[in-house]
Amino acid sequence: MRRWAASVVLLASPTRPLDFGRRDFLATISAATQTQRWTPTALSRLSLDQAATFDRLDFARYPDPILRLEAKPVRRHDAALVKTVALLRAAARRHGAQGLAATQCGVDARIVLLGDEAFVNPRIVERSPEARLRCWTERCLALPPDVRVETLRDEAVTVAATTAAGVPFTTTLTGAAARQFSHEYDHARGVLIIDH
Repeated sequence: MRRWAASVVLLASPTRPLDFGRRDFLATISAATQTQRWTPTALSRLSLDQAATFDRLDFARYPDPILRLEAKPVRRHDAALVKTVALLRAAARRHGAQGLAATQCGVDARIVLLGDEAFVNPRIVERSPEARLRCWTERCLALPPDVRVETLRDEAVTVAATTAAGVPFTTTLTGAAARQFSHEYDHARGVLIIDH
């Protein structure tokens, strides 16, 4: 049994992204763009101050380079941050997203939304033991709807962050909430499910 687990870890390694199933994924992207079912974006990188001047934020679609952006930490908790978080919440609702990272809307700020909760400068401070990883089938609104990826995620994560108002908090997420947070946290680091 241990050999099998080691193989799964090897396949899921971020040092070998897209090796397994790459042709199928590229064929899906190619077919989706040729049939007009998928229109890639090329969003500009926005600071918090720039994003706060918008009335609406768009959602990035693969292979937009903004999806590979590793977000910068938020340095100021001010009106621009509060307005940007409100715009991100509106974008999530508009697209039916249960969560998102600011980079998915072109905003270069380490912000993760999970439902209506904003995690500013989140850090995972504790994870499940490796033996408690769970397998999930995930999809992502930044990828064509046909793309589904098997991922291994922590059963539970403890996250330290601040609110948009600058209030520090720590919370433990389990099950689907832990998976969802990990998915969005990956986005904030420029990692997509196709890299797993």
